[in-house]
Amino acid sequence: MKKVILFLLLFGLFALDLSAQTETNSPNGEMPPDFKSDGCTLFPDGKYRDCCVRHDKVYYFGGSCKERSKADKQLYKCVAAKKGWYHRAIIAPIMWIGVRIGGVSFLPTPFRWGFGKNKPKKSSKKVKTQKKIF
Repeated sequence: MKKVILFLLLFGLFALDLSAQTETNSPNGEMPPDFKSDGCTLFPDGKYRDCCVRHDKVYYFGGSCKERSKADKQLYKCVAAKKGWYHRAIIAPIMWIGVRIGGVSFLPTPFRWGFGKNKPKKSSKKVKTQKKIF
């Protein structure tokens, strides 16, 4: 019983993602040229890969907590709608839990919420080197 309560507490902490991004999806709906989808991250690509790519496109831009929740629900519904009882009963719930826990914006992962907007900016400044005097 203690393990179940601990799991629920940890799940709740990760699912809330209090540090969600404030930027919204692309105003013109086009994906930038640097966008890359890895399909169903850390999950085998199956008949539902199209759902994962659509989900990655929304995750790229980030947005509010409500927008993230909506994107995760859309992934769940898309996978659950695929042919075969196991998509609805097994795969969709596991994927939903995975994105709720692993997709929070504060994790330094390439698949987090808003991963396209949180890329480190390359500095154009040249680093000055100091000469050592012996």
